[in-house]
Amino acid sequence: MNEQQARQWAQDTRKACLEAAREAFEEARMLGLCAEGAVEAALGAIETVNVEQVDHQS
Repeated sequence: MNEQQARQWAQDTRKACLEAAREAFEEARMLGLCAEGAVEAALGAIETVNVEQVDHQS
């Protein structure tokens, strides 16, 4: 993997993590969790992102 590919991989992975966190936070808030609980849900969602399955755009 060259430097450009590595940079793209990192950007795609970051995007996937942010998307997972936002979705989990919004869902947790809609379910009535407090802000702290919603943040914990968002962090948990990041931990579940499978970086091997992230759709990397080269």
